[in-house]
Amino acid sequence: MKITLKDISHSVAEQPILANINVTLESGQCLLITGRSGSGKSVLFSIICDITRPLQGSVLIDDVDIAAMTALQYARFRRDLGVIFQVSALISNLTLEENLLLPLNRHHSRLSQEEKQQKVREICQQFGLTQYLDQRTDRLSSGLASLAGLARALLMEPKALIWDAPMAQVDRAWCRHELELLKQLKEKGTTLVLCSNRQELITSLADQQLHLGLPDELTLGSEHAAQAQKCQ
Repeated sequence: MKITLKDISHSVAEQPILANINVTLESGQCLLITGRSGSGKSVLFSIICDITRPLQGSVLIDDVDIAAMTALQYARFRRDLGVIFQVSALISNLTLEENLLLPLNRHHSRLSQEEKQQKVREICQQFGLTQYLDQRTDRLSSGLASLAGLARALLMEPKALIWDAPMAQVDRAWCRHELELLKQLKEKGTTLVLCSNRQELITSLADQQLHLGLPDELTLGSEHAAQAQKCQ
């Protein structure tokens, strides 16, 4: 999946957060979005996911503006984009299995219920979550909830994965596992957008790095465009 950010600018409560962001990320590449707390990493994350529409500029997926997509194009975009939030965003009064079945029910209605449940069991086995399938997700620890969010995103075998704060809320062993998993996804051609300052991610994965400044460093309407820098 090719992702293009074209002249993205955004404000919150009239406070400039992002100014003239321009990035072209080809299929299979990895973009690291870095910056201090409050610099707009999570805002840009929500714009790429189409949770928030930018005040100026556009997001293009395979050269098609999200805002101009047909219903079919938009459904394919949602199906092919894996999203992992900084918090797990699981539905607390559902079990882990019920949470993981939701995207399959929405996007793979042709699969039988048994086939969907088998997919859920397989991904949970991969992440050591099998014993928690029948538990409500509000009873999971923050680390387990983080792994559940990762499992939910990868369950759909996405063409692109966008992750806010990877390798957070898990122990060192799982950090290493997640890094290896991201390397494998990239090798398979998955486009990666990661919002993180972790140096091992920048060193091991990044094709481009976009460093965001703090809001008081921005001037909306500036002629300067924030470009992602290629990583060697």
